Amino acid sequence: MRIAYCLNSIRYLGGIQRVTIVKANALAKILSNEVYVIVTDNKHGVAMGNLDANVRVIDLDVNYYEDDWKSKYHVLKGIFVKRREHQNKLKATLEQIQPDIVISVGQSEKNMLPKIKGSWKTIREFHFVSDYRRRHAHTLFHKILAWGGEFYDRHITLKRYDQIVTLTHEDLQMNWKGWNNISVIPNPITFNCETTTNFQQPIIISCGRLNSQKNYKDLIEVFHHVSIKHPDWELHIYGEGEERNLLEALVKSLKLEGKVFLKGYTSDISSALLQSSIAAYTSIYEGFPLSILEAMESGLPIISYACPCGPRDIISDKENGFLVSIGDIKKMSEIICMLIDDPHLMVQMGKKAKERADEFSIEHIATKWMNLFNCLMKGNK
Repeated sequence: MRIAYCLNSIRYLGGIQRVTIVKANALAKILSNEVYVIVTDNKHGVAMGNLDANVRVIDLDVNYYEDDWKSKYHVLKGIFVKRREHQNKLKATLEQIQPDIVISVGQSEKNMLPKIKGSWKTIREFHFVSDYRRRHAHTLFHKILAWGGEFYDRHITLKRYDQIVTLTHEDLQMNWKGWNNISVIPNPITFNCETTTNFQQPIIISCGRLNSQKNYKDLIEVFHHVSIKHPDWELHIYGEGEERNLLEALVKSLKLEGKVFLKGYTSDISSALLQSSIAAYTSIYEGFPLSILEAMESGLPIISYACPCGPRDIISDKENGFLVSIGDIKKMSEIICMLIDDPHLMVQMGKKAKERADEFSIEHIATKWMNLFNCLMKGNK
């Protein structure tokens, strides 16, 4: 079976890129498969050392990213010139390789792929909760744009795909009632830990972009309460983003310098997790929180806001982690203090978290994808 993934780049290693590489590698190991990754921007970023040699990369050389953060002219150029170039090059590439399955991960290709006619089956991956545009909009203008984008996506673009894949059952139940061409396949773990944390470091860790969605101001407030009772503990936040200055100011105002560290981006999150003892997350919405799964794989006990969508699909409250209502800073700080005060409970919850993470191994997830591909090819979906 010939399988083609379409996305912007696999050199800028965010969550979408990491899971695409892991899935492409696993599918390429199946003898009957040929796997292609078709990208638009692959000149810059980190090297693709973890991409299997059997995965064939095709760079369309559109280069959207080189015009980012420039003038309004460059924005219009990206919309009206580069998107047309992208569609023409993508069409020619698909006609040449003649895949059986073409998968959009939901980046620049998402609106154009259904317009390119061929014998292949098309799949759209939904890596965010489906109303993410409205959740991210803060002004009336941006809310109108978000509504328009969501309307076009749901009522025109998505209906042209043979199949939609969302990451959580929660999102399916909340946002996809009445849709027949939809499946739930979660993301896989992007690395395997042969060892787990030894709980020797008094560090609480969180990983994600420094933006309003991840809501790290709440986590810093949570840690402020924890630090009063446990002054020897630290909070390490890995990631970069537009709220760095805001968060640095909050740390300073709470007099948490030397206790809260904004560590920036790391290419080795596994090592950071193994050097921590608790993981905490305060997102106000998610698609599928890969960072939670990675922390569980490292054997860390997890405390997370029960935001839509994702944490409820991964965490069973008080069994393999803890779920807290959004904004309940007091409750989250109490749970963290409870874990710190009870090392045995910390270890046991970490063990349960690790067991839960094993259910998201790439072997299990690749089987789900192959089952979906085979059903589509047989016309059973």
